[in-house]
This record gives sequence, C-alpha cells and structure tokens, in this order.
Amino acid sequence: MQINLKDKSTVEGRTARINQLRELCNSSSTNMKNDQWTINPGITPLSESSRNVVNILTERRKLLQTQCEEKLTPEEKAQPANSNEFLISDKYKLVWCNVFKAASTTWMFNFFIMAGKTEKEFRLSLKTSAVEETRKLYPRPSIEELNDSLTCLNYSSFIIVREPFERLLSSYRDKIESTAQYYFRSLRCTIKNKFSQVNFIGKCIPTFSEFVDYLIDEADNNRPFNEHWAPYYTFCSTCQLHFDYILHFETLSQDEAFLLQAVSGKVDGERKVGARAVGGAESAEATQFQH
Repeated sequence: MQINLKDKSTVEGRTARINQLRELCNSSSTNMKNDQWTINPGITPLSESSRNVVNILTERRKLLQTQCEEKLTPEEKAQPANSNEFLISDKYKLVWCNVFKAASTTWMFNFFIMAGKTEKEFRLSLKTSAVEETRKLYPRPSIEELNDSLTCLNYSSFIIVREPFERLLSSYRDKIESTAQYYFRSLRCTIKNKFSQVNFIGKCIPTFSEFVDYLIDEADNNRPFNEHWAPYYTFCSTCQLHFDYILHFETLSQDEAFLLQAVSGKVDGERKVGARAVGGAESAEATQFQH
C-alpha cells in the first residue's frame, strides 16, 4: 500500500503536538481539570464588577449542564463530539469554537493576529474565504487533540453564544434575504419553490416564515443544518465537551474584557486590547492580539 507523504507528515505533526501538550500538562491532578473545575480569573484582587461576571459565568455553566440533562435524548447525549469547528492557539493557550453569527468574524480576526498575520492579510482573506485561510493557520483538531487541550489547566476554552432567535434572524438576513450571497442562491430557490403559499415571479427570496418552515422540515427529516444556523449542541458539542467560559453576544464587551483578564497570566507575549471594527465583524468591540 502506498503511503501519502502529506498524510504521514500531518499524522506525525499531530502526534508531536499531542506529546508536547501532555508533557506541558504533566497529566497530574494539579495540571488537569476535573468536573469540579471552577473559574479562576487570575486577577488579584477582584473588583466588584469582576466578581459579578464570575458569578454570571458560573451560573451559565450550571444552566448549560442542567439543560443538557433535561433537553437532550439519550441518543443525542451519546453522539460523538464534533472537534472540527474548534481553533486551538498553543501560543496563547486558547481554545475557541467558532459559532457563526456570534462574533465569529471578530474572533477569526483575533486568531489571525495571534498567528502573526496582519489586519491587511485578514481583510484580503474576507474576499475569498476567511475560514479556509484561518484553517491553514489552525488545522481542524482531532478529538484527541481537542480533549487534551480542554482538560489541560494551562489552556482556557470559550464559546460565544447568541439568543437563538436573534442568531437565526441574522442568518436569514445575511444568507437568505440578501442576494449578495451567491452561494445560497440555489437554496433560496429550493425553499421558495417548496414552501411558498403563492405563485411568485422574479428572484427567489423566501420570507422568514418560509425559511422557518424549511428548517422545521430539515429537522423532521434528520438532515444536517448549515453551519450558520446549526444548533450549538451539535455544532460545538456543548453537552459533550467542557467550556471554561460561556460568553454572550449580548454582553460581549464585558465578557470579552473579563476573559482577557482571566487568561492574561497564562499566556506568553503582550496583548493590547482596543475597540476595532473589522469589515463584516458582528461585535462592536474587537480584541486585537499583538506580539
């Protein structure tokens, strides 16, 4: 059997990274997280506002655990975790699941900068495929790589979530209602032809109600959702994997500021935080990493 040298190199690279990570974490109880892992903001002393954020983040994790137990079926709980959507920065020891329509462009920009790229390079990537360019810098991790990073005390993991209806409406406006998104042209016509209650002439632009009917039909027939409206629990495996920080899109400035304070003692290099609007970014406040 002929071995693909590129695949062999990839496997060797992954193996080396896993070994380095395990050496860093030392696999001891003092360096590995457990079920009782609590938020350690690494800030001394904590301000009153920071203590409030700690309490909020703790409650979010408790709520997630409760909802996973109550809402998911045994079959859903048994589904293997999806590691494909995570980005892992070993330099900054950050693990992020990229939820589309929840400050994804902003944080893709941040990870671009963390990899030593420039803002100009990121803007150029937006004209082609920012996701593909980002994946050249951060290959999709294996589930083994992801689990090792998530359980290592030196690493901090986070996810940004958004009120589900708001996220769905944002996806509709950006991908379905806006004809600028050529990639979704075929889907628009499929939805309009199948779910429209009246005859139409002209461009295929489904109403929001027709879009919702389409999503219900997809769910009823167990078809996978597009990444821009896939539920968090399937896209980021929020019920199978542990997140240290659950940030909300609606309170993102506050949550981001706390996250950066919390991890500041764990990473190498200097970080400068500033308000920055990247083309297409959904967050009013973007965090710029520099080194």
